[in-house]
Order: sequence, then C-alpha cells, then structure tokens
Amino acid sequence: MKRILIQGAVPSEICFYLEQACFSDVPVVSKNECSFYLSHCGGLEIILQLTRMGMVNAAMATTAAIYEFHPDCIVNQGTAGAQVMELTSGDIVIGRRAVNVHSLEMKKRGFGEGMAVEDWAGMATEYVEADPELVRVFQNGIGTETKTGKVITGTLGSGDLFSKEKDRILWLHDKFGNDSEDMESFAVYSVCRDCGVPCVAVRVISNNELLDEDYDPRTSLELQRVIWKTVLDYGEKK
Repeated sequence: MKRILIQGAVPSEICFYLEQACFSDVPVVSKNECSFYLSHCGGLEIILQLTRMGMVNAAMATTAAIYEFHPDCIVNQGTAGAQVMELTSGDIVIGRRAVNVHSLEMKKRGFGEGMAVEDWAGMATEYVEADPELVRVFQNGIGTETKTGKVITGTLGSGDLFSKEKDRILWLHDKFGNDSEDMESFAVYSVCRDCGVPCVAVRVISNNELLDEDYDPRTSLELQRVIWKTVLDYGEKK
C-alpha cells in the first residue's frame, strides 16, 4: 500500500481533507509537537500533518514524520505570496525546485554607514529539486488551469518573512528567480533530500502584494481539492 504524507502549516490548509469521508471521526495523533491524522482512502494510506508555520517547524515536523511513519512520498502544500506580476490570487505553482531566500551575505560596513540592501547577495545559494515523477504527477493531475486560476511549474522561495515591500519583492525575485514566497517548502525539500524521501510542494497564491491584492486564506480550498483528486487518481493507477 502506498503511504502518502500531505502537509499543511495551519488548519485552513488541511481542513478540506479532514472533511472527506475517510477522515470522518479520525482521532488526532500528537507526535513531537506535531498533529497527525491517519486514514485509508482509495487503496492508499494517507497521513495528514499539521506542521506549524516557519522553516524550523517545517524541518522538525518533516523529520519527525519520516522517522515516525516512513512515508513513501511527501506532498507539502499551502498558500504563498506571489513574487511576480503574472501570478494572481488563486493561481497555483508546482515547485520544480525550492530556494532559501534568507540565505544572504552583506558587505562589511562600519558604524554610521547604514545599510545597502541592494548590495546584498545570495550566500552559497542552493536550489533543491523536487522529485521529477511527483512533479509530473501533479502537472498531469491538476492540468494548466483550475476553477480559481492558472497552473505553472516554477521555483518556490522560502523564508521566515511576510514580504509587503514591492521593491523588496522585486529584488528577491531578481536575486533568486522565485515565483512565490512561503515559509516551509525549502525546509521540507532539504530534509526529504537528505532522508531520501521523494517530495513535491504545491502552492496556491493567496495574494500578490505587487498588485495590491488582499490575503485570502480561502484560496487553499481549491488547492486542496485538486491535490486530493490528483492523489486519489494516482493511487488508483498504482
């Protein structure tokens, strides 16, 4: 039986899954400060995990899940902010790779010389790749458009930040080439690479600060719907 771990950082990112019949009355399992829900759906063993927000929490939660439940693959999913003009609320990014946008090096400056953000550079910038087969599974399963927007395959940027400065967003994209910004994907990719577990992250755009869009957590519902359908279809083929 295929064992698939689906992660979300906050309750609104896993609520759709918990409403499915196979998760009805499933108790929560607490392990290493993380919440898990285990069920069997369509020939699959599916584990939902609430990781909590942030890079450290995501790394700790993913490590705990791997050693506790030994998943065959991991799907990290949730909301993200757009870092390019072309993406709007409801669009989806399938993460071909992820990068830590907080990995920065600054030139030495003395007291009174201020800060020169434009001179900051990526410090040993590392891009971690998703599992190519899982990327294809979600490309084929979701398609190029959903009820709420278009679907692209791109680069996920991660860091413990909520970017709201437009020039800073453009600067980050120029430095790292990321299409979106979240707080977990890179950490999950790094742990999965080191532990030898196939993974992919799929993110829905909750808002685009460049376009003055307001944050909308409801965008995660359509993302969860298409991920759920893709996972169950994948299970039937296996």
